[in-house]
Amino acid sequence: MHKHLKIDIPVIDSFINKFAEMYLKQRAQTQFDFRSINEQVLYQNLGFGTDALKQIITKNTIPIDKKREQGLEPKVLNDIYRSDLGELLMTYYFEEKLPDGERFVIPIKNITFRERAELPGRGLDAIGYRKIGDTQVEILLSEAKVSADKKSPPPVVDSTNDSIYNTQLNHKNGTPIVVQRLSDYARRLNAKDAEILGFAIISIEHQLTDNYSITYGCTLVRDHTCVNESSDFGKIKTNQSDFEPGKVHFSILSFSDKTIKDTVDLFYAKVQELIAD
Repeated sequence: MHKHLKIDIPVIDSFINKFAEMYLKQRAQTQFDFRSINEQVLYQNLGFGTDALKQIITKNTIPIDKKREQGLEPKVLNDIYRSDLGELLMTYYFEEKLPDGERFVIPIKNITFRERAELPGRGLDAIGYRKIGDTQVEILLSEAKVSADKKSPPPVVDSTNDSIYNTQLNHKNGTPIVVQRLSDYARRLNAKDAEILGFAIISIEHQLTDNYSITYGCTLVRDHTCVNESSDFGKIKTNQSDFEPGKVHFSILSFSDKTIKDTVDLFYAKVQELIAD
C-alpha cells in the first residue's frame, strides 16, 4: 500500500540538540573501537591517549561552513548542513519513527562515509532493508529533498532532472542500476547485514520476485510558510502506480514554527557548540 504522510515537527531545543548530537555521532563514526587500541605500545611516549585521537578525528570530520561563519547565507546547492539535516531526518524517520514491524535497518549512512565532509554525497540518500518472515526481504531506496520554494509541488519533487520522482522512476525502470548500487553498498557491510541484503541482490538479479519487494522512500522537508499538504506530493502521489509493484512511502516533514533557514542555522550553531566543548 502506498503511503503519503505529512508530519509537523516543532523546532524546539530538544529537537536541535538531538539531531546535532546525532550528526556528530554519524560524522565521527569509525570502523574500529577506540577501546581496542593498545595505548601501551605505540602511544606510551606521546603523552596522549586514544581520547585525544577521538577528539581530533571528531573535530576534523565536522565541516565548517565559511559562509555562515561570516554571517552570510550559503547557496542552497552548497549548503551541506541543509542537505545533511534532511538526510538525518529521513533516516531517523525510516529507522525509528515508523511503527514496530515497519521500520527499516539502514546500516550505513551517507553522512558517515561520503568522500568529502563539505560536499553532498552522490547516489541514493539511503539504502535499507527489512526482513519479512524467513523468505522475503523488503528493500528501501530512499531520496530526501529540502525545499522552501513557494511552488507546490516544489520542482525538486517532480520537475527537475534530479527530482525525487525522476530519480526513483529511474530505479523502478533500471534493475541493473539498482543491482549495481546495492552491490557497491553491500561491500561495506558487516556479515549479518550483507547476508540479508545479499539475498535481495541475488533475487533481484535473477528476477525471483517472490523473494523481495521494494519501497521507494521519499522525504520532502518543508516549513509552515511554504508547505501545502494537498499538492506537495505532486506526481509521486498522482502517478503512484508508476512505481508498482513497488510501494511509495512519501513523508513530508514540516517545521511547524521555524523556517528551513532558521532551523538549519540553529542546527549548525549547536553542532559547532558541541564541537567546541
